[in-house]
Amino acid sequence: MKLPTQARTVIVGGGIIGASIAYHLTKLGWSDVVLLERGQLTSGTTWHAAGLVNQLRTTHTMTDLCRYGATLFSSLKEETGQETGFRRTGSLPVARTPERLTEIARLISLGKTFGVEAHMLSPAEIKELHPLVDISQVIGGAFIPGDGSTNPIDTTQALVKGARSRGAKVLEGITVTGFGVEEGTIRSVVTDHGAIACDVAVLCAGAWSRDIGKLAGVNVPLYAAEHMYVMTEAHKDIRSNLPVLRDTDGYIYIKEDAGKLLIGSFEPKAKSLPMSKLPGNFQFGELGEDWDHFEQPMANAMQLVPLIEQLGVRHFLNGPESFTPDNKFILGEAPNVRKLYVASGFNSQGILSSAGVGKAMSEWIVEGEPTMDLAELDIARFNNFEINERFLHERISESLGLLYAMHWPHRQFETARGIRETPLYSRLKEKGAVFGTSAGWERANWYARDGVNPVYEYSFERQNWFECVRAEHDATRNSVALFDMSTFGKTFIEGPDAEAELQRICANNMAVAEGKVVYTQMLNSRGGIVADVTFTRLSETRYMMVTAAATQPQDMNWVRRNLRPESRVVMTDVTSGFAVLSIMGPRSRELMQKVSPADFSNEAFPFGTAREIEVGYATALAQRMTFVGELGWELYIPTEFVGQIFDLLVKEGEPLGLQLAGYHALDSLRSEKGYRHFGNDITPGDTPLEAGLQFAVSFKKDADFIGRAALERQKAEGLTKKQAFFRLKDAGPILLHDEPIWRDGSIVGRTTSGAYGYTVGSSVAMGYLPVPSENWAEWLATGKFEIELAGVRCAAQASPRPFYDPENSRIKI
Repeated sequence: MKLPTQARTVIVGGGIIGASIAYHLTKLGWSDVVLLERGQLTSGTTWHAAGLVNQLRTTHTMTDLCRYGATLFSSLKEETGQETGFRRTGSLPVARTPERLTEIARLISLGKTFGVEAHMLSPAEIKELHPLVDISQVIGGAFIPGDGSTNPIDTTQALVKGARSRGAKVLEGITVTGFGVEEGTIRSVVTDHGAIACDVAVLCAGAWSRDIGKLAGVNVPLYAAEHMYVMTEAHKDIRSNLPVLRDTDGYIYIKEDAGKLLIGSFEPKAKSLPMSKLPGNFQFGELGEDWDHFEQPMANAMQLVPLIEQLGVRHFLNGPESFTPDNKFILGEAPNVRKLYVASGFNSQGILSSAGVGKAMSEWIVEGEPTMDLAELDIARFNNFEINERFLHERISESLGLLYAMHWPHRQFETARGIRETPLYSRLKEKGAVFGTSAGWERANWYARDGVNPVYEYSFERQNWFECVRAEHDATRNSVALFDMSTFGKTFIEGPDAEAELQRICANNMAVAEGKVVYTQMLNSRGGIVADVTFTRLSETRYMMVTAAATQPQDMNWVRRNLRPESRVVMTDVTSGFAVLSIMGPRSRELMQKVSPADFSNEAFPFGTAREIEVGYATALAQRMTFVGELGWELYIPTEFVGQIFDLLVKEGEPLGLQLAGYHALDSLRSEKGYRHFGNDITPGDTPLEAGLQFAVSFKKDADFIGRAALERQKAEGLTKKQAFFRLKDAGPILLHDEPIWRDGSIVGRTTSGAYGYTVGSSVAMGYLPVPSENWAEWLATGKFEIELAGVRCAAQASPRPFYDPENSRIKI
């Protein structure tokens, strides 16, 4: 077929992801689609995938994406006439340890909120379903009957056939050599056979996406790793349609395939693979066998299924797969090139997610914004350092194994650490800080005390830091605590048009006096929350946007993307220029008065305002804000001055009961107070009205802010869901997130976030519930509420208001 000179959409990459996007775009009526593959379809990484199709993942978003595959793959043959090889054999995750059994039980509980059929099993029941398993090796597991496997090549061909039937053109043997970009927008895809002018381009070239992205100046932070599996000989005892075994404690999976067994691994320490080691035209190639590396997974497989020891190996396959530094997919419109979309970095989950990703990405392309919550997967989340090859090489050796590692609460990355340190890092470490990581920053999560080992000891129960954090929490509630919040993202947005532009982009009123702090959300056209930030008006023409470290790149991208081209506005990331000390608690005013001559009274320094003050030997911008529900100030200090101010605050705070506190205490405190966490409690799928944040929306201002029309429709039509607050009646269990919420024996929702509330004496959580026809508060008070935790229902109290200081009296003292 001759290369067309023009197309509405050009897709780069002929694996299952590119095929799925083409299929779903044409389903939405975009028939002018061209799919380019430099070799043959599926020739990169798709062809050697194991083809597992699982519905349940560890987060709500990932489960939402993956469960669609089982439905689509089972219907493709009827639609296209092309066999896919999809089989609903079910999957059988098994546990060798009690901790793993808890993890599996949590996954099965999450599945209930989606209506996914799944059952916990005893070892004897596992034996019935899979007679080859040596059940002396396991203590239990689960069965998910709707799961299965598919043939990656056949499934890709079926998707391509469906796309072609609706007008898509699929061209093989075409190598992309560049992109035409004008004024920050994609205009063409350049190939070795000529250029194709286009309105939209989609990059989904698997492990090669990083290098191809560079041709357009787009950073795609992914890196390859060697992924290995073996195929055994056939045996009469290997019956057809055995469920797929997933032994994550042994970091292996075992799939029956035409009377043989396929044994694959996600080992703890993988072999990172520089793409430079592959031939230039690597298509259906394989990497060399590495039995030294695969020895332990194979031993684990023989232990679980003893028959394997008797079987010869017919094929050892070793091929490249692409992984990302945070083990999440890369989806969305490139931050710096409009209409260039990326769908890559699938961490060896491309087959099982391909259907959902194709649907979600095609809707994003057609609508111009996501139609579901994809914030955690958005390519805009990355920082520039994450394209660094040394960083990727080290981190990806860990990323592969994280798929089968224990998904512990608060688990921290172990590789590529120490990338970004706050100015106080050494001081905090000397005082017992135990660090976690976010956006590359080393952050003090908790402080070891009373002989506690200053390292994480993970558990689904109370971890070793539990009592240490209690002390930090109690100090914040009863005296004063000091948090190093220097990792906050800080962005100056300034210029003559700053106010007018922010009035359009933000939901709250930005036309405030100098020195006023505004809490606001930024919304998509559906009224969904894409950012949760504060703005401080520093002058008539300058604002400072403060956001979480993890979301700053996305938040900056959203503002930048929505500025009018003619606007006179400049954005500057000043994060590294300012350290932030957060002084919180009922005695914070006393401490501030000891270190500064400024007036910190309510009258002189009301809540929600900012003042420049003298402190120690320097000046700082002090903001009276809180994310813990107590009186307090945040000090924004030029980084070179923060050391001496920190030392002074610690010295003067000691008589007041000052404690250093970290992010785990912050999470506990904000959860008790009902402060929402972006990405959990508020997402692009939730509106401020549903989240109870209507106070941060200004319907009085004249500006037609993004999402206003949607919120006004929602107000007029009424809410269908609303956020509620929960507290367990038993002090023991630890809530996290994504646990089913039951009312009177029926599932009505799931928790969005949870933490132990030290002040209220039990775990607390937030979650959305359907709005009843009767009175909301009465419906919550009269129902029998339970929260399911790893299969066990725990009695809970539901409330329309937070359980700690619902009147906000503490922050105004």
